[in-house]
Order: sequence, then C-alpha cells, then structure tokens
Amino acid sequence: MERIDKIVEAAQFRLKRIKCAAMEGLVEEGNDVIDEVEKGPVCDAALIAAAQKVEHYEIASYGTLCTFAKQLGETQALTLLKETLAEEKATDEKLSMLALQQTNAEAARAGKAK
Repeated sequence: MERIDKIVEAAQFRLKRIKCAAMEGLVEEGNDVIDEVEKGPVCDAALIAAAQKVEHYEIASYGTLCTFAKQLGETQALTLLKETLAEEKATDEKLSMLALQQTNAEAARAGKAK
C-alpha cells in the first residue's frame, strides 16, 4: 500500500478506494476452509492453495499495472510496482515449496488413512 500511495502522490492522482469483490471472494474462500475443513494436514494444504489464489490474483494485478506504467513512461511507478510484483512472486514460490516439500504429502497420507 505504501508503494501505491507513493505512486499516486507522485503522479498527483486522486483515487477513490473501492472494495475488490474478487479479492473479497478469495479471502472468504480461505475463511470457509478454516470453518469447514478439519484441522490438520488436509486443511493446511487447502489453506496454502487458498493463499496461492490470492497471490496469483495479486501477481496478475501488479503485472498489469507494470505494463500500464511502462506504456505511460512512468519509470518511478514502474520501479515500485516491479518491487511489489517480485515480492508477490517470491511469496507464491515459498508457498509452492512448502506445499510440495511437506504439506501436500502429509495431506495425501492423511486422506489415505481415512
């Protein structure tokens, strides 16, 4: 948010903050997992999947903003947006590694045990 605020301030934009229905739905989906899936490895795997959906949405959003900034010649904005995009991609990669190296196998074993 701080980077977005810097971009808005530097460009002297006036933004109206609006609620993102898509992101709200993704967060709600994660909350549903917490409420409906028994705690344990299967729930953990489902929560990682839900978190990755959020990350993928953010990656798509920041990628689009980077393209807009580049096309508009907004180099300062592009630099800030690329930083955020890189962070979102790194978070997604960490979630993937967690899922692949540990959580998904545990969830599979728990599912077979039932």
